[in-house]
Amino acid sequence: MVLADLGRRITSALRNLSSATVINEEVLAQMLKEICAALLEADVNVKLVKRLRENIKSVIDFEEMAAGLNKRRIIQSAVFNELCKASILIL
Repeated sequence: MVLADLGRRITSALRNLSSATVINEEVLAQMLKEICAALLEADVNVKLVKRLRENIKSVIDFEEMAAGLNKRRIIQSAVFNELCKASILIL
């Protein structure tokens, strides 16, 4: 039940990202806040959640991104990659 709820909340956060008209640091921060809250409520280690958040933020630099890049896809990919790394650490 906890895992299903966690998956639903992460999916919801990513869906909110997809529905945003402008992708900027504020949208990224809100999405990360939702994902981190879901992870913490699922009893994931605080240090691991903090590291995940920092790693995602370090990958995404809005000032360095070219105008033609798909920011949504880059953010989704960064979140996916970090969640996969975190799941390996949890197991």
